[in-house]
Amino acid sequence: MSRFAMPSRARRPAGHAGIDTGLGGAVLAALLVSAPPAFAATDYEVWVSDQANTQGFSAAAPTGTHGGRLWIHDGANLERTPPVDKPMTLDASKDLFPTADVSTGAHVARLHGIMPSPDHRFMALNFVASGHLGIVDGRTKRPLCLFRATGSSTGRQNHMSIWAPSGRSLLVANQNGRLLERVDVKRGDDGAVTGFDFNAAASLDLVGGAGRIVAQPVAADMDGGDGIACTVSGTVADGQPTTTPTGAPKQAAGLRPANTLICPIPSSSDQHAFATLGGGGMFVVDMRSTPMTIVAEYDTRLVRAAGCGGVEAAGFMHLNTGTPAANVSEFTLYRFPLAYPSAPSFNPANSPAPVAVWADPDNGKQAGAALPAGGNRDAHGLVLARDPRSGAPRYLHQMDRIRNNVEVFRLAPPWNDLAGSHAGSYSLSGSGACGATAGAARSDDPTPDLGDFSVGRVPRIYVALRGPAPLTVSHAADGSCPGLGIVTLSSDLKSGKLSHVLPTTVLGTDGTKNLSDPHAVVVRRKAR
Repeated sequence: MSRFAMPSRARRPAGHAGIDTGLGGAVLAALLVSAPPAFAATDYEVWVSDQANTQGFSAAAPTGTHGGRLWIHDGANLERTPPVDKPMTLDASKDLFPTADVSTGAHVARLHGIMPSPDHRFMALNFVASGHLGIVDGRTKRPLCLFRATGSSTGRQNHMSIWAPSGRSLLVANQNGRLLERVDVKRGDDGAVTGFDFNAAASLDLVGGAGRIVAQPVAADMDGGDGIACTVSGTVADGQPTTTPTGAPKQAAGLRPANTLICPIPSSSDQHAFATLGGGGMFVVDMRSTPMTIVAEYDTRLVRAAGCGGVEAAGFMHLNTGTPAANVSEFTLYRFPLAYPSAPSFNPANSPAPVAVWADPDNGKQAGAALPAGGNRDAHGLVLARDPRSGAPRYLHQMDRIRNNVEVFRLAPPWNDLAGSHAGSYSLSGSGACGATAGAARSDDPTPDLGDFSVGRVPRIYVALRGPAPLTVSHAADGSCPGLGIVTLSSDLKSGKLSHVLPTTVLGTDGTKNLSDPHAVVVRRKAR
């Protein structure tokens, strides 16, 4: 098997530190969020992705086999008192990608997340079960492209796809495939988008070795007459190195035991992505090189498992880790610097270290007697709240899917003290907004997942609330009131209350259980 050669030349200086940018965008599990301009309440819409199957129902498959649903709420309706629940609904299989099985070899399944391009023109739809990436025109709601990620010896998925801040590419987290992949955005001389190209040659195998690549990526053009081409170029190389540039194994027990890629979070430099791993550890990758290249590596001694949330603000990257398995408590927030080298240069292992860490004292404990009455924890969705007038970053709101509460952190110096930055917490339970739905074992269990900060006239967080039939991470995401949650924030942005829940419903064949399982919410700004 091939390996990287250790470089004989001296390492080049690390890249420039990133800044808090003004590119715009939504917070989605892991995402760069930046200051939007002032918008009227009617200038946005909220997209909710529902993982529940909507097609293939039968006696043999009472919960369906594929599909998914988009719920799209107009901001004007949400800003009313009370909010008006009249979303546009689109079936991911029937309305958007009905020919997926024929054109890509599989139906789209499990709509896990959505991500707007930096200009909010295009929406990336991520299908975690089938490994698809769909590109949809945000204005017209018409599908443009459908890709299917690379198949490897460990699987094929698309857990999340995240745009580079410049909009020049999309990073694809091929989770079970254990690959980081890239779709390049093509533009004409006038800057208009002319195509999306799955650059197979850019794919980085996070495990490496011979026999890993078993199926190349696939592209389907949904409208040959729209002037936007959907293509695959090159091939994904098999037999990629099993070691990092430092010579360490990419994946090994006690180091990085399971390199299932969770979220590749790009920095404002448009050069680097922080790739979090399901088993713990992390890679920082030069996302502009072809193939993409590891330039820094972290093991489980520094970065714990199952990180999903990521936000860059105030010159730092903030990352979290959550529960990796049933009954294991995990709630950690990290603050990393942004200065990393460009390939082929690289850093020593575990360098630079995070500048600050906030870790719950019950991390690693099992549910039961070892834990307090509140039960175990799971840090997941991470939302940045900004000053509505200046756009300056003010607070990070870190949600807990299990305890239904939110820990709040102040974005102010000293930067090396996250504990000192902790500004308190608030609960999403007890407000009366979350009840129960068909098949729920309890009530008032909101189970917040991925959310986004409002760009309307009232400071809010819009968040996906999970249901009683979770299709992913069932050990942490079993909720009682699936739907769009509206968290109304205090005027100082450091506290909030779950004021409304706009419910979502997908019933199985017997009608006894609500299968709806919202996973992500994003705010899409409309063009003026």
